[in-house]
Amino acid sequence: MNTLIAEKLYINGIILTQDDERSQFSQMATHGKIILAVGDDLFQYTDDKMETIDLNGAVVVPGFIDAHVHFLWGGETLLTIPASEAQSKSDFIEIVRRFAEGQPAESWLKGGGWNEHHFTDHSFPNKDWLDEAAPGHPMILTRHDGHSGIASSAALELAGIDSKTPDPHGGVIDRDAHGEPTGILREAAMGLVMRHMPEETEAELMRNLETSQNYLLERGVTSVGDMIYDMNHFRFLQDMARQGKLKVRVTAYTPILKWQEMKALLQEGIYEDEYFQYKGLKGFSDGSLGSHTALMLAPYEDSPDSAGIYEVDWKDVKLIRTNISEADKMGYQSVIHAIGDRAVREVLDVFEDVIQGNGPRDRRFRVEHAQHIHPQDQSRFAGLDVIASVQPAHCVDDALYVDKLLGDRCGYAYPFQSLHQADVILAFGSDWPVSPADPVATIHGAVHRAGWHMEEAFGLNDSLEAHTRLAAYAGFREHDLGILKAGHLADFVVLDPDFQHLDTVDEIPEGLIQAVYMNGRKV
Repeated sequence: MNTLIAEKLYINGIILTQDDERSQFSQMATHGKIILAVGDDLFQYTDDKMETIDLNGAVVVPGFIDAHVHFLWGGETLLTIPASEAQSKSDFIEIVRRFAEGQPAESWLKGGGWNEHHFTDHSFPNKDWLDEAAPGHPMILTRHDGHSGIASSAALELAGIDSKTPDPHGGVIDRDAHGEPTGILREAAMGLVMRHMPEETEAELMRNLETSQNYLLERGVTSVGDMIYDMNHFRFLQDMARQGKLKVRVTAYTPILKWQEMKALLQEGIYEDEYFQYKGLKGFSDGSLGSHTALMLAPYEDSPDSAGIYEVDWKDVKLIRTNISEADKMGYQSVIHAIGDRAVREVLDVFEDVIQGNGPRDRRFRVEHAQHIHPQDQSRFAGLDVIASVQPAHCVDDALYVDKLLGDRCGYAYPFQSLHQADVILAFGSDWPVSPADPVATIHGAVHRAGWHMEEAFGLNDSLEAHTRLAAYAGFREHDLGILKAGHLADFVVLDPDFQHLDTVDEIPEGLIQAVYMNGRKV
């Protein structure tokens, strides 16, 4: 005899459960925040008080899980200078000028998202653009990938950066023919300016949080893996969870070089619940392809003197290995950013060392981005049980220019299908705000790849699984998220039936998301 009666019964739907044993049904019953049952005839769970929702043929999928975002930074970018909208030098200057109007004189300005490959006039930003648009304002506007930025003269002066300033370890200060800084700062060089920016206030963090949550939920994202770069953000999100103010579920990762600080917090005891959980450490091994800082085994085709750089985290690999090993022994994951083929190989080497040293366990190490993987290394993922945490939107963006940078090596760029065939687990994400946190667009990108190297295209069903069940698995949440089955949390998205035909349309359709539910409630 059933002890629970459904509060809501959803009927006449195409319910794609992501449960291997029970993959598609027409009905789903929920009680409170829990899924009670899925099937084709659930009226045994009903009574006359129950609410019936007719889905009218709509598709229902688990709430999308974005395995890799920068949660609070994403909200901030929606509230600061929208340099992503710039299509030319004049656009760029006008966007900054409009934003600066009415701001206090000489106040710090923030923003970013620019991508020089989208500029129709083939220009490249420098400090003069910012000085013209907002004279006297210190600012640094990050490139869309977050791995380089353009700083104003006022910001460079505050940071003491001039022709005599050496490049910091893990960073590059671009210079003109006379040795003067152009304003472009790559990787760790951005930190020379950013350390002078005022700290975020509580009010700013709250505003960023609210903006982030609304943005994500509107796009069907109910859970994220948050790659936290500021320990203050970890403390803030923990407090928000304690106060019941999180609307999106957060699986948190903290900076690998802050392990001692994080370990102390863990020993004191941290707050966790169904909305906020801590899973491990996030580190960097290299930069990004567009900034020419992704670490490659051979030089770039268009820059024969450069094969990328090591990120500052990778300065002391012995320390990184020690931190990963200590966290692993305590049951925490490590997830490492690696984009270039050399970076991926060296991260796998470190993971292998730790695995051999600590012995078997369910650790789920992850390579974040895993964009360019030498064929010799692709099979190593499955052999080491390492997850490839990938962002198909980056593939679509890079398709505009990557052939010029890598030539024939593009044959093993974003090797989604090759990894899948090698039994590697792929978890999908966006790296928002680097790319939009838009699961429909992400899945479309994996399936269509902008027509680029289609031998590595991913199927629609496999892509949906990577953005739900496997993304949950990548964050140790498969026990309650990512699958529509009895006992799991009732987080799900209702989609237009056209979602099933996403693999047949070249353009990303709009308006597919009809409703989003968290804990069984429409949000």
